[in-house]
Amino acid sequence: MGVHVASQDFGESVFLAPTGGSSLPSVTLPMLVDFLADCEVLHRPAAVRRTFRWFAAVSRESSTSSAPEDVGDAHLLFVCRAGNAADLLRDKPAAFAVVLVADDEKLPLDIEDVADRLIAVRQRDRFSYFIFLLQSYFMHLLVWENELDRIVMRQGTLTELLDASTPVMKNFLFVSDNSFNVIARTTSVEPPDDLHRRIMDTGCLTPQMIAEKRQRLPEKKFYAKEPSDLTPYARLSHPIYLNHTYFGSLSMSCCNLPLTEGLKDLFSILMRHAMPMFERLWRSQVKLNIPHYFFFAKMLEHAPATDEYVRAQLALAALDEQTQFKLVVLEIDEGTEPERAALVTRAAAFLNQGCAFCFAYQTDVLALLYAPPSDARLSHRKTVDELEERVFEPYGVVSGVSGIFERITDLDLAYRQAKLALGLKNTIESELFAADEGTCKGVYLFDDALLYFLVDPTGKDERFMRFCFAHTMLQKIYREDQENDTNYLALFWFYLHSERNATAVAQRLHMHRNTVLYHIDKIQKRFDFDLSTKSARDRMLLDFKVFFLTTSHESIEQVFAEAHGGAKGD
Repeated sequence: MGVHVASQDFGESVFLAPTGGSSLPSVTLPMLVDFLADCEVLHRPAAVRRTFRWFAAVSRESSTSSAPEDVGDAHLLFVCRAGNAADLLRDKPAAFAVVLVADDEKLPLDIEDVADRLIAVRQRDRFSYFIFLLQSYFMHLLVWENELDRIVMRQGTLTELLDASTPVMKNFLFVSDNSFNVIARTTSVEPPDDLHRRIMDTGCLTPQMIAEKRQRLPEKKFYAKEPSDLTPYARLSHPIYLNHTYFGSLSMSCCNLPLTEGLKDLFSILMRHAMPMFERLWRSQVKLNIPHYFFFAKMLEHAPATDEYVRAQLALAALDEQTQFKLVVLEIDEGTEPERAALVTRAAAFLNQGCAFCFAYQTDVLALLYAPPSDARLSHRKTVDELEERVFEPYGVVSGVSGIFERITDLDLAYRQAKLALGLKNTIESELFAADEGTCKGVYLFDDALLYFLVDPTGKDERFMRFCFAHTMLQKIYREDQENDTNYLALFWFYLHSERNATAVAQRLHMHRNTVLYHIDKIQKRFDFDLSTKSARDRMLLDFKVFFLTTSHESIEQVFAEAHGGAKGD
């Protein structure tokens, strides 16, 4: 990987940049250090994280150059002589430079203030030839990254991806899954030792390697092993996590190139480009375990879908068109230990007596609870108690909970509700504490966040607003009152409006106080909620306001329009 200099004249006026257009390579500082491995390094700054996307050769002191507009100076690498390094770096205070120092030169004393942004090497050949070598290196990496992208775009194989990396990384690479089975390997580099030959022969990691417990590593941590009794070569591995779940590992035996920080960065580039392919493989596994994952993902993205398609998918999932749903979003962040995240996911699958589809989506784990039409099967009290017992107390993972809904095509709105509840969890906690109602115990309901959402001055989406009030017990009580010639809705309203004064309600409706309390208790038990909590009363009063507005057939928009028209007439 080092610079191999041979005498050749390309002319002093040559200016070479790595590439044009929007596609640029990624060259980190450790990779650049590896490139300069055969050079005599006169000065090197302390280790810093830098990534270069563009380099500019400045061969004369009067010359200047810069990166294209879409490349920031922090990603710009100058190649220059010692005499103009200081001026270049002062003019571009975020840039970096490789400084070529001739045999008869020393580093200028005036570079002290920019010394942390340059590498100085002894110039052994013509300036233009060094530029040619550096450009070749940049272009080599660009071609490699573009080839990785091309393989992923055409849905190629992991083996193709690893083989395309051989000219750059030159080592033996393989991928193992979460059961430690080998699922891909380089074909252009043979297993370099007995350990790796055994792995390839058996198709599985050895017991010694499994015992290393690389699956317990944090999500973004390398696993590096020096040569040992197992193998004479250094090994590098990186766990693959998808939605915080261990998928497998990408591993390398450093049999041809030594293990350096630059090689680790090349390895990271390969990992980054391979992630969509790992995601596709994971989804194919998920499809076997959760056959309806893609349907739910489509609903979460509010993708266009015909009624016929939705009905067919519900039938395949053994869900009736009258099924009711509730969505729980489990907040499992990147810092969560992978094994614990897997346990949380399994625990969530048993919510609602096992009537739940549990799956990962984007950065979340979702539990879609379902039940036949019922007054209380999906009640918030049941959900909160279960989440507290199964998820929060044993694992410390918090949840956001949507309202109940009837149409699976509204799944994206339920997801938004649950995310809003999680986003306002501190506000909800503060209100409950002030109301002396305890804490949420790791479970945050959209019902508790609704008022805050409504008073927020930002614009409101009409579809989402209608969804928030689409499922309410009031409509059911109202219909039953009409069918049975009862008056329970009025009793319920007066009880709330009078701040639970049963005597006042009894006087107004000409009935005994105990009768009022009996019917209120019956309503609470039927729908499994508790009017002693302020949040439940607030939600019920809000539902009544919406109910009155809806049944009055009056339009706020029309009221404002008429008021505006009247003002014009005046």
